[in-house]
Amino acid sequence: MKLLIVNSNTSAGITDLLRQEALRMAAPGTDVTALTASFGPAAIETPAHVETAARATCEAITSVTGFDAAIVACFSDPGLMKARRAVPFPVVGLAEAAMFQACMLGSSFAVLTVAPSAVPGIHAVADGYGLGGRMTGVHALERGVLESHADPVGTLREMRALALQVLEAEAPDVLVLGGAITAGMASALAPDLPVPLLDGLRCALRQAEMLTR
Repeated sequence: MKLLIVNSNTSAGITDLLRQEALRMAAPGTDVTALTASFGPAAIETPAHVETAARATCEAITSVTGFDAAIVACFSDPGLMKARRAVPFPVVGLAEAAMFQACMLGSSFAVLTVAPSAVPGIHAVADGYGLGGRMTGVHALERGVLESHADPVGTLREMRALALQVLEAEAPDVLVLGGAITAGMASALAPDLPVPLLDGLRCALRQAEMLTR
């Protein structure tokens, strides 16, 4: 199976992270290609960023051939529905895949992300999927996406503390890591937590693999 992963921002370092983690997560026989958006913001944190990223993501997905599935690797799922209508193969979004999987594992979930400015957009995404009532909240570190990428150790430490705080305050059945920048964090954090912790990239990758079988 040939899988295309589109990083909806223009940060090549985040594309490299997505590629590395996807290769680690992928089933045998899944061939991973990761592309960076050709225009738009370096980090997607606001509604204006999402709007531009949607155009860039659709352009990236519709301009290539030879793939069996694609992943929109941004937790706002920018351009997801438009891309689905434009190509003959499955297109999966991080947020949609992770949120629906969370609902299969429990009656409620909370999202953990890095940038406070992204919180309203994640609420809007959940509402758009009809899952706002299942989500106990969206919680962010006091960091931007690029700052988090530059300091993975500090980001992981703060994310662990945030997860424990949210569990104590809201008691969700499931925690979801929201954002391309959080790819791979679940494997380090999950052993410290008493509930399932979902990685959006892993959820989307498994969904894409299933849809092409």
